[in-house]
Amino acid sequence: MLFESNACIADYAIVTVRRMMNGWMLACRVWVAGMALVLHLSAQAQVIDDRGADSTSRAVEAVALSENAEAISAQDAPLSTRRNRTPTPTVEDQLEGKLTLADVVASVYRYFPVIQQAQLERSVAGGQYTSAMGAYDTQLYVQSLSEPTGFYRNYRQGLGAYRQTWWGGYVSAGYRIGRGEFQPWYQERVTNQGGELSVGVGWPLLQGRAIDPQRVAVFQAGLAQQAVGPQVQLSLLQASFQAAQVYWEWVAAGARLVAQDELVLLAQVRQDQFEEGAKAGKFAQIDVVFNRQLLAERSSKRLEAEQKFREAGIKLSLYLRDPSGVSLVPEDGWLPLHFPVIQPVPATDFQADFQSALARRPELALLSIEAQQIRLDRQLAQNQRLPNLDIVTEASQDVGRPATTKNDKGQFELMLGIRGDVPIQRRNAIGKVQQTTAKLSQIEQKVALQRDKIAIEMRTALNALELSNQRVEQISNALQAAFESLTSYRQAFQLGYADLLYLNILETKANEVEILVVDAQRDWFVFLANLQAALGLDPLEQALNVSQLPESTRPGPGDLPKEAAVAPREFESDWQKRTNRGPS
Repeated sequence: MLFESNACIADYAIVTVRRMMNGWMLACRVWVAGMALVLHLSAQAQVIDDRGADSTSRAVEAVALSENAEAISAQDAPLSTRRNRTPTPTVEDQLEGKLTLADVVASVYRYFPVIQQAQLERSVAGGQYTSAMGAYDTQLYVQSLSEPTGFYRNYRQGLGAYRQTWWGGYVSAGYRIGRGEFQPWYQERVTNQGGELSVGVGWPLLQGRAIDPQRVAVFQAGLAQQAVGPQVQLSLLQASFQAAQVYWEWVAAGARLVAQDELVLLAQVRQDQFEEGAKAGKFAQIDVVFNRQLLAERSSKRLEAEQKFREAGIKLSLYLRDPSGVSLVPEDGWLPLHFPVIQPVPATDFQADFQSALARRPELALLSIEAQQIRLDRQLAQNQRLPNLDIVTEASQDVGRPATTKNDKGQFELMLGIRGDVPIQRRNAIGKVQQTTAKLSQIEQKVALQRDKIAIEMRTALNALELSNQRVEQISNALQAAFESLTSYRQAFQLGYADLLYLNILETKANEVEILVVDAQRDWFVFLANLQAALGLDPLEQALNVSQLPESTRPGPGDLPKEAAVAPREFESDWQKRTNRGPS
């Protein structure tokens, strides 16, 4: 009897051990599967993150190419079609020569703070994307809770991993152990001596399945990365156009200063002649005094022109910088002697150019990205109108020696369930749908307005460029006529037919026309830069095209028309005809 009893006990012990071993094996398999699922999802998140980084690189690839822009070498090709490139010149390479528009625009590309600020948006957008992907980080948790005093003294420890899935659900795996005496109403805290392994999975059926706030944040951060390229392009277009305006004003201011120098030099030479003639009794003293007055007035005008020239150079230093980013005031020796030659505007198809401009201009690209972000918000709001209905499942297995004689923790436990909730009015989601729909309508109006603005900018720039070209020709003709008239009156003055007062009026008028020629050429090149910006063309490429144009041979400051000598008899005969008509 005793032997049989001991045999039964031994058999029971063997069965118990086998059950415990099977439970251990099952629990370990479930727990390992859960941890493998968590790690697999972590790897998937890393792949998604890497793909996002790749998209970021592609979004700003055009900007990087712009930073390494190359020169255009085909000088005889049309402005917008040259494609043979050479290395981009730098300001340092041109210090021994003349400062060109390409030097200034290249400096804007490399060192202008506004451009660098726009390029830093790349890091900002990358940080936003990384932060958005943080919602899918694998969360590790650990706890250790003790109740060392009181009637029920127990100790609980636990650790595990949790991760939100890309499809809106979650997966978790953990281990916990509870030892000691527990309150009867907290018996779920009790585990076998080896602890409890558990795996949990949950996924949504309606709200949060197609889209959720975490995925929207990731998608919008990716769109923010794509917006960096158009933002940098917009900054380049604006800053380069402003730099071109200031550069051409600096060139024009230098030409005006040269024109005033010519007037002052003429008065100085004449003053010396008058003083010598007055000593010889050839000229009256009043002519000497009057010419001295003219010399002082012209010197004052010359100082005013110099002040404006220095001011223009200082303003240009905002865009012209050395490699360390410090503003560089251009030296006088860098001033070009002449404007580039003005080329007639070729006839083009406006509609074709307009469609190309729409494809190039960054404003429309930015509006498109903004619309995509709002559509994501609307999609999320529409999804949030659905009930929140989730499937929840959890599997657990205690291991080790039973904690109680009933061994109620030894069996494999599986929990399946559904949980849900929904606000009856759903006003939050309905209101967001209304907001996003209205915002999308606003974006459509902005796009239509921006298209109209681009068309108007192109038409205005084309009209100004065509009429400015005609204006340059007319003022150049006026300058030629003014100098021919001035030459005749200078000869009349030498022969005693005209007085110094009338000659000063003609010299001043010729100087004014000379400055008008300068201003007209400046306006033409500013209008050209405006047209290029309206078309969305690469500013550095266009600046290189302009800088490679030959110098203009048009008469102007530093290159005035030569005086044609007239035979005395022919001049006296011609002057007599004028005198017979009336007083001069």
